[in-house]
Amino acid sequence: MAGLAIGRPQRALISRFAVGASVASWLVVGLVSAILLAALGARVHPPLVLAAACALAVCTVPLAFIDAAVKRLPDLLTGAAYAATGLFLIVAAAVSGGWGALGRAALGGLVLAGVYLILLLISPSGMGLGDVKLAASLGTMLAWTSWNLLLLGGFAGFALAAVYSVALLATGRATRKQQIPFGPFMIAGAFLAVLLG
Repeated sequence: MAGLAIGRPQRALISRFAVGASVASWLVVGLVSAILLAALGARVHPPLVLAAACALAVCTVPLAFIDAAVKRLPDLLTGAAYAATGLFLIVAAAVSGGWGALGRAALGGLVLAGVYLILLLISPSGMGLGDVKLAASLGTMLAWTSWNLLLLGGFAGFALAAVYSVALLATGRATRKQQIPFGPFMIAGAFLAVLLG
């Protein structure tokens, strides 16, 4: 129910940053959020870690829709995703004494962002600075659990993007030089890892 309730404000954010683009209705956005939040609620524990994952989800659902529409990941939302995730994980560490997990999360966010920064420097046309900033929050959430989950989530994003690209090429809906927005695949890969890992 909470996901549906935030569908309207999320849709307003999407419209603000995807001006002139055709984007999904608030109901579709709300349904995506509701399904993701319900899945997280069933799989992620303890409550403060769940709060971090849900805060990340609330920020990244609009990011996925914006990137799909206009190939852009706005700083306002990537920054909010990082700040909210980090804040809840700091509180979770303070309550549980999980300082080791917090240190790993902070380092994991830097590592994943660093990998994306290297990819950006190698191929500026294939990656954007928004992807690097998004990687920081996704890596922080993934690494809280383990380094293996960070690897799984990072790899899953690339795998999903590769499958999508091959499908586009096979159906003639894209050429090899055509760019695809990478943010939605990063987000989907990270949350799949959280839910399955």
